[in-house]
Amino acid sequence: VRPTIIKAGETWRKQSMPSLLSAEAEAHELGAAELRAEKHRAFELLDALTRSGALVIHEASLHVVIAATHTFDKSLVDTVVQNNFNPIEQVERSSLIMASSVVAKHPSQLIRSAHMDRLRSLAPSLFSDVDGEERLGEAMEAAAMRLSAD
Repeated sequence: VRPTIIKAGETWRKQSMPSLLSAEAEAHELGAAELRAEKHRAFELLDALTRSGALVIHEASLHVVIAATHTFDKSLVDTVVQNNFNPIEQVERSSLIMASSVVAKHPSQLIRSAHMDRLRSLAPSLFSDVDGEERLGEAMEAAAMRLSAD
């Protein structure tokens, strides 16, 4: 597993309605200067709506994107056929470790019960009932050591 950097394009496309009663949305291409101006306008609106933070916004959410690149020594087909190894299981395991770290919850709290048995057999050290959080930390440390060895 390797970290991945996501870079947004230099030009964005903005679709907006000129007014509430407009029939169609207008589309505009935004360059770097226009993006900065739109970002500034958005923060000014947020500041005005919250009275500079004095009012709480209920039901707001923050979306975080975490990207990782999984690499294997062989091609996907060779990994499956020659090594008799399912790479999707490895991706599921590392995704579960990352998600557990981000939301600070035990992996068992992140998985639907219908998938629990399958994932428990895939990564038993992540689901140990005894000292589950400690074992998660150990598994994460082991994964980090494997990455640093590469």
